[in-house]
Amino acid sequence: MNRAVVDTSAWIGVFRGDRSAVRRIDPLLAEGTAAVTGPILAEVLSGAPNRAEFEHLKERFEGLERLADPPTLWDRVAEARYELARRGHQAALVDLSIAVTCHDSGDTRDP
Repeated sequence: MNRAVVDTSAWIGVFRGDRSAVRRIDPLLAEGTAAVTGPILAEVLSGAPNRAEFEHLKERFEGLERLADPPTLWDRVAEARYELARRGHQAALVDLSIAVTCHDSGDTRDP
């Protein structure tokens, strides 16, 4: 299946009605090819302004495919962050965990 992992910033754009984000994400939702990772889900849900919106978002995201964390996820995140830091780049743990999960699943397409 040709999936597209939709990152937090794209979801925020959709929820805010950003036309560009909606044009990119709506077809993925219609095709059933939009996917998320655990950290993306956590970021989106934790941004809900109240409990009712939290539950509403959680229900909406239940229909999306959620990529499983690779068994060696955190070891690989640590290794990647270490290597990047030695090159002068500070990478966020969440972003690296998303990247490693997508890499392992073969989902590197940017919607």
